Amino acid sequence: MHKVFENTGWLLIDKFSKLFPGILIVAFMARHLGPELFGIWNYAIALTTIVGSIALLGMDKIAVRELVNNEREQAAIVATAIFLRMVVAIGCMALSVAIVMIGRQQQAVYLYCTLFASLTIVLQSFDVLDYFYQVKNDVKKIIIPKVSVFLLFCGIKLLVVWLNGPLLALLWVTLLELLVTYTVVLVVYTYHYGVMPFLHIQRRLAKALLAHSWPLILSNLLVVLFVKVDLVLLDQLGTAAQLGAYVVAVRISEIWYAVPTILSVAMLPPLMRQQNEDREAYLSILEKWLRLSFWSSLCIALVMTCSAQWIIPLLYGDKYLSAAPILMIHIWAGIPVFLCVVVVQYLVIEGRYNIYLYSNIAGLVVNVGLNLFLIRALGGIGAAIATVAAYTSVYMTMVVFDKSGQAWALTKKMLYPQLVYADVRQAHTRLLQPKNV
Repeated sequence: MHKVFENTGWLLIDKFSKLFPGILIVAFMARHLGPELFGIWNYAIALTTIVGSIALLGMDKIAVRELVNNEREQAAIVATAIFLRMVVAIGCMALSVAIVMIGRQQQAVYLYCTLFASLTIVLQSFDVLDYFYQVKNDVKKIIIPKVSVFLLFCGIKLLVVWLNGPLLALLWVTLLELLVTYTVVLVVYTYHYGVMPFLHIQRRLAKALLAHSWPLILSNLLVVLFVKVDLVLLDQLGTAAQLGAYVVAVRISEIWYAVPTILSVAMLPPLMRQQNEDREAYLSILEKWLRLSFWSSLCIALVMTCSAQWIIPLLYGDKYLSAAPILMIHIWAGIPVFLCVVVVQYLVIEGRYNIYLYSNIAGLVVNVGLNLFLIRALGGIGAAIATVAAYTSVYMTMVVFDKSGQAWALTKKMLYPQLVYADVRQAHTRLLQPKNV
């Protein structure tokens, strides 16, 4: 158990060490490129992320399961999974480039950005090695070198911006960062476990991995479409400059999503144990977590709404002032996002995975439908409104489809501020209570 908590701690260090430097680097690059070029780059990233979601092949779940159940063939499983992902990723790269060549025949900058973004999808096939280290509860071995490479290339990107380098230079640096990162990861693996058997890909293992991947491929595609389709639609129905301003607002808004995500990593194991030992206590924890999520996300939304007008020019410059009203709307999507994280944990523990699928379908339909109508009229503001509505529909679908009624009961109890005060007092009392030695 100590190993598990240590592993989780290193994963959190990895996330936070990249979060804040990443915000500053993106801000500098956005200032340097301007809304139009920054928008085109992010369109390429969104398009390749959607198409490239197929290349994940559900390996984040299937490969982990196989690695846990088949310790003798772990090296062969890793090599086979990387090979499969890389083959499919190359196909996804070709499809992404073809889409841009057909739809953007006269704009070479779209093609360059898409080509480089597609290459990153191919290189990310080596993320399978992360799953191997997670199964070993030994992520420290790769997190330290990966974070070191990330910080090094943050400095290189700053240098390119300072030297007034073109977009193409930043594209090359981003690609080089991934090449160096995965080279280092392979070297670390080779040092500890020997050479990866890439020349001995096993057809039997490939069939076993692919046999269970199709439902997960569809699920991954659905989720990525739901999250990224607004960026593609905004570029198609609006302008690249509008997309650039929208991306700036979204990045600031979604910074806060790390809070419930990290909390869910820490909460899931004890919640699973509590559900088996004391269901009443388990539901009480969920109730308090949901209530805390609602009121904290509400406070964040209020503060960010009031401060958006000066945060945007401070970080990104006056060129992105149009992002301020977008941020003032998009930040309210944080409330259903915070709540969804809690309810998803509840559904996972209870084994009601189908509700999660239905809710994402509902969110995707609402997102696409509203974006098609609102982007033409309101641009980025319309996309932000659609996002808030889509995430709200996801949460409401989860609550409505939970036939036990427990999600609705928890939702009703989250609205009382006096209960938040009682929760805080209880937590304060427990912290001050002397521990028995």
